[in-house]
Amino acid sequence: MPDSAVIIKLNKARVLYILLAVVVLLVILSIYGQYIRYFPRDIDVRGPWHEMVIDTLNKSFFLDNEGNIPTYFNALLLFIPSILLAVIAAWKNVVRDKFRVHWTALSFIFLLLSVDEAAVLHEQIIKPIRAISEAGGVLYFGWVIPGVVVVILFLIVYLMFFLHLDRKFKILFFISLGLYISGVLGGEMVSGYFAERLGQKNFTYAIVASLEESVEMIGASLIIYSLLEYIQQYMPEGLRLKV
Repeated sequence: MPDSAVIIKLNKARVLYILLAVVVLLVILSIYGQYIRYFPRDIDVRGPWHEMVIDTLNKSFFLDNEGNIPTYFNALLLFIPSILLAVIAAWKNVVRDKFRVHWTALSFIFLLLSVDEAAVLHEQIIKPIRAISEAGGVLYFGWVIPGVVVVILFLIVYLMFFLHLDRKFKILFFISLGLYISGVLGGEMVSGYFAERLGQKNFTYAIVASLEESVEMIGASLIIYSLLEYIQQYMPEGLRLKV
């Protein structure tokens, strides 16, 4: 093997288990933090250190907050696929694969998703869209309207790409991407329904929002697993990550 080759030894199943364990931990901390926020009498608070811990749980681990620990973890879950897709795209360009542009575009898409997650860009269009469309119910968070349009366009553009995949990867990518999109759009619609009827400052909404965000994270974790599996199976020894 050339000296310039980069070998990264990863156990893809272990990577998935670790990512899922972190997701479960974040969900537990998120829900517990909101429980002690709305039912403080059930918690014995003694001294400033206990208050600091409670305040940290309330703000830094709530999955529906922005700019906190779950936000950056979610951004990382989207950045990793961007890197893996860039590796695949580089190889596809070397071999002049028919779908090399699709792989390259996927890497760029996940990079944009990662930046959006960290910078909370999509949240900025909620109020303008709500003002224009007067959307409510499952469309209460108005960004899901253009989000649905983008997903439909994505499915149309990538239909032939999907059909050319082997059956194994049709299943893996369908499940992982389907779960991710369900969490991003479907989960946001469910959260919007509860947000409009109950408001966003109650324990019921906190549970719904935490679970909705977890579906998105689980989907992203499965995408990482699927890409590692693809790299292991198809990329030649001199170019691939060793997984």
